[in-house]
Amino acid sequence: MTEERRQPAYGELAPEGWEWKPAAAEETPRGESPVPGVPHNLGAQGGEAPAPAPAAPQHQGGDPEPYRATRPPQLPPAPSPARSFPGGPRRRNPADLAITIVLLVIGAFGALVLAQSMMGLAPSLALVADALELSDFAVPSWVPTAGLVTGLGMFALYAIALIWSIQRLRAKKIAFWVPLAAGVLAVIALFVVTTAVTMSMPELLDRMSDPDATQRLLDSLTQMEP
Repeated sequence: MTEERRQPAYGELAPEGWEWKPAAAEETPRGESPVPGVPHNLGAQGGEAPAPAPAAPQHQGGDPEPYRATRPPQLPPAPSPARSFPGGPRRRNPADLAITIVLLVIGAFGALVLAQSMMGLAPSLALVADALELSDFAVPSWVPTAGLVTGLGMFALYAIALIWSIQRLRAKKIAFWVPLAAGVLAVIALFVVTTAVTMSMPELLDRMSDPDATQRLLDSLTQMEP
């Protein structure tokens, strides 16, 4: 019978001194890339492979570290309204308050008296002419209208002074000069109107320049009293 041919064992027919090494274990020559088609200096500096990036630190226990928001920058505090003025908040002046109230009270009586006298200007001039025994005397037609307008202006001026004074007092500002200025304006208006009225009646001015005119006026007033 023909003897069956025995299969050689692994490496039995290899030459003496030969050792098998896997292809991955063979050393790659310096300057050559182990992967065909890829440059050997890709991502390397000076022909050396880049150092691996350091691993991110992890929280103990295997869980990732919890997220913590950064603290926002601290802004300077806004100035308070009381410190916005160099001198601090305004304070009410007791003296100014008292003087303003007194002037407003006096102004109320003054405005009432002046308004009544200006509204009755035409009848008052007629009485003066009768006391001085002026014949054929007539008050100009525009005098009653001027007196009425002036009297209403006195009330309007006082109302403006009163409202403005209250506003300044509530704002803690100096207010005494408001009724004082209104009084000065009222006196100036009264002087201008009366001067214009008397200048329009020269015969009355001539009779009033007589030395006996004052005595006649006093006598007339005495007779009018009950």
